[in-house]
Amino acid sequence: MRFLAFLVHRFAGKPVCRLFAGAIFPRIYAMDKQTALQLFERCWPCERVVATTGQLAGAGLDSRTIKAGLQFGLLYRLRRGVYLPMNQWRDRKPWDKDKLVLSGHILATNGQYVYSHVSAARLHKLQVWNSSRLIHVSAPYRGAPSRTSQDVAMHFATVEAQDIVQRFIPGTGLAKFTALPRTVLQCAMTTTFEQAAVIGDSALHAGLDLVVLENLLPLFHGCRGIKRARRVVNALNALSESAGETRTRLMIAELPIEQPELQVTIETSSGRYRVDFAWRAFRLILEFDGDTKYFDQAQTTEQALLEERERENALIEEGWRIIRVKWKHLNSPELLKARIMKAYLAAQQAAP
Repeated sequence: MRFLAFLVHRFAGKPVCRLFAGAIFPRIYAMDKQTALQLFERCWPCERVVATTGQLAGAGLDSRTIKAGLQFGLLYRLRRGVYLPMNQWRDRKPWDKDKLVLSGHILATNGQYVYSHVSAARLHKLQVWNSSRLIHVSAPYRGAPSRTSQDVAMHFATVEAQDIVQRFIPGTGLAKFTALPRTVLQCAMTTTFEQAAVIGDSALHAGLDLVVLENLLPLFHGCRGIKRARRVVNALNALSESAGETRTRLMIAELPIEQPELQVTIETSSGRYRVDFAWRAFRLILEFDGDTKYFDQAQTTEQALLEERERENALIEEGWRIIRVKWKHLNSPELLKARIMKAYLAAQQAAP
C-alpha cells in the first residue's frame, strides 16, 4: 500500500499514455509494435497531422515511444524533431507530401522565417507543378542565419511589411510568407516557363489582378530572370483552371494555328455544356481530362463517366469533333501537337 501511495504521489498529473508506455518502469517494460501502435492511435494529438517532439511529449508520447514508432515503421520523420504517422505519409500524393515537408519546417522553426518563391505559392494554395521540395525563405543578408539545412534555399532580400502575409494554418501554426503578386513574380524569375505559368494562371484564377502583376514588374528591373518573368506574365490566362489546362494551352500556342477560346459554353439539345478549349468556326473541341473530373466529386466514378459519355454524345450530335488529352499525353509534347494539328486541319477542311 505504501508503494502504491508513493506511485500516486510521484506520478500524479502525468499523462496516462506516458504511464502506459512504461515511463514508470523503464527497466522492465519492453515496447512491442502492437503496444506502440495502440499508443499512437490513442495519444496522437487529434488536431495535428504533423507534430514536434515537444507536442508529442505533451500528449504522453515520450522519446522511447517515438523511437519505437520509427523502429516499427509507424512514424515518418520529416526533419529533426518533427514527425507524422506513416499512414498519413505513405498514401499521400507527391504534391501533398511537398506541403507536409513545408509544414514540418514551419513547426521546427516556430514560424520565424518569411517563406517565398515556390514555398509561398504552396502556402497561398496555388497549383504547383513539377517543382522540388526545396524550402524557400527570404531574409535580409545581415539578418539571415549563418547556417541552414540542405533542403532550404536562402534568398537574401529585404521584404517590406506590406509584402508579407501572416496566416494561421490549422495544425501547423502561424506562417509568414510573401504576398501573392510578389510570390508569382519571384516564381516567374526562378522557375521554368511552364512551372511559372501554372503558378501564375492559378493565382489569376484565384482572383489576382493581372494589372497588379504588370505594375509590379518595373520594381524588379535589373533582377536576374526579369525578362523571363515578363514573358510569363504576358502568357498568363485566368481561364486556365488546372495545371494540365495551362500546359495544354502553352503547347497549342506553339502551333501555327488560330488559338482556341477557353471555357466555352455550348448549347445542345440535351442542355448547356462547358468545354475547356473550342474553335467555334470549325466546331472543334479539346478537353483536358485530369483525374479531378472523376475523383474529386461527390458522385461516383461510374456516374461521372456516364454523364461524360452523354455529354460527349450530345456534342457530337451537334457536329462537334472532340480531342481528349490526358496527363500522359503531355509527357510527349511533339506527338500531342501533331495530334492537335491533324484534328485542326481535318476540322478546317470539313467546315462549311
